[in-house]
Amino acid sequence: MNFETIIKNQNDEIQELKAVNLTLEKRCEQYAQAYDQMHAQLKELIRNRFGKKSERYIDPEHPQISLLGDANLFAKKDEEGNQIDDDIEVKCHTRKKNKTSKKDVPIRIEIIPVCEEDKKCECGACKEVISYETKKLLNYQPAVLEIIEQRREIVACNKKCDSKIVTAPAPLHILPKVKATEEFLAFLIVSKLDDRQPLYHLEKQLSARYGIDCSRQTMARWLIDLMFPLQPIYNLMKDYVIGYDVASCDATTLQVLNELGRAAETKSYAYCIRGGSPKNAVILYDYNDKLHKFFVKNWFEGFKGYLHVDGDNFFDLIGEVSDLVNCNAHARRKFEPIATSTKGKGLAKEAMRFFKELYKIEREAKNNHLTPGQRYELRQEKSKPLIDKFKSWLDEMIPTVLPQSPLGKAMNYCIKLWPGLTRFLEDGRLEIDNNLTEQEIKPLVIARKNFLFASSVDGAKSLCMHFSFIRTAKLHGLDPYHYYVKLLKNIPHCKTVEDYEKLLPWNIAA
Repeated sequence: MNFETIIKNQNDEIQELKAVNLTLEKRCEQYAQAYDQMHAQLKELIRNRFGKKSERYIDPEHPQISLLGDANLFAKKDEEGNQIDDDIEVKCHTRKKNKTSKKDVPIRIEIIPVCEEDKKCECGACKEVISYETKKLLNYQPAVLEIIEQRREIVACNKKCDSKIVTAPAPLHILPKVKATEEFLAFLIVSKLDDRQPLYHLEKQLSARYGIDCSRQTMARWLIDLMFPLQPIYNLMKDYVIGYDVASCDATTLQVLNELGRAAETKSYAYCIRGGSPKNAVILYDYNDKLHKFFVKNWFEGFKGYLHVDGDNFFDLIGEVSDLVNCNAHARRKFEPIATSTKGKGLAKEAMRFFKELYKIEREAKNNHLTPGQRYELRQEKSKPLIDKFKSWLDEMIPTVLPQSPLGKAMNYCIKLWPGLTRFLEDGRLEIDNNLTEQEIKPLVIARKNFLFASSVDGAKSLCMHFSFIRTAKLHGLDPYHYYVKLLKNIPHCKTVEDYEKLLPWNIAA
């Protein structure tokens, strides 16, 4: 074997070894990615099972919380940045009046008299009442459930002439064939949705406490039947959402047992939509089972403006005609579990510091009760430079992380949705996140833990409609029960759009 052949064989062996080494390196990289993913999933499962639910993040490099909170954040400073000490005027001490309740609870006065022997003075005169020693006690009176027997008069001539017999007309009722008053229907709606009492609980209570047999199936049918006369009010409220240029939307799962062509275990969605001007603010809920992109697009047909959403692809089609404002809280949540579970310094903790500074600016605007215009100026001054710095940091750091690792996914999420995540800088009316809408979904989620599912599609839609009226009524300071009584009693008399307009929550509250 000559020298050239030996050299050639050695080169072939080297190339083979390089190919094997490259294959092993790629396999090790795949194993490392798989390990990181499984390790992150394990940490997330342990945290969800045993950890704290709070999303509050404490910077490990600055764990000590300020004694005065953010008091120095709003302190006045001169041109050089030095704090200016203002004189503080200390007012005299005042004590608030002790109130048993914030609302106007009826007060029943109960006089406790002095016994007759103590009313006689030693001189023989009769003592007079000069004042009272007062003590307020909170009292509870059980609800009164009664049956109203309506008797409509029938009149006829007592001289037996041929005049016709006249019967008093039946009072208008929102559900003419239902043997329940508007007050009972309002009690039923508020008990199930606002007080979170499942219908089988109400069925047992009515039977055990009052001897009333009213099955859960009957009550469920009443809730569904009320959808149709209430639909005009819902449509008017939706018009206020479509007619304003700022809205928000979020969704949660809702299980429906009897749904055509779908298994009972299949999850559908209940949407929460917030919108309308500040004076005519509306909170609406709606149900959808599939084709969510088209559902959202059709729901917001005619809407032009800013729509607060999360990063779900449900909103892709509506994003073609409106400006999506993505939620920075969702972006922050991608980094928070990584930052909490890692020791020492890290990229996730650096990202959390950016979000911490952004939310500190938002808190400054909220605490100082800034107008939308003032909040826009504050964001341009403080938030925009911080956002630009955060973007530069993301562009610099993302090549250094594995794309499929939790940290890589968190960074890619921010870069992918960057136009929507920074859109809150364009208008002072916009929020930095979608948390206000998430807060309005929470009552539905808590109620869902009790009633668990809806039996039919109509049942799911009725739940969403009744939740809409309850949450919007509360938003405008109305008691849901009394608002429903007014709705149910007045809707049968409505003949024009103006009649329905008068029943909108802000018109009643005004």
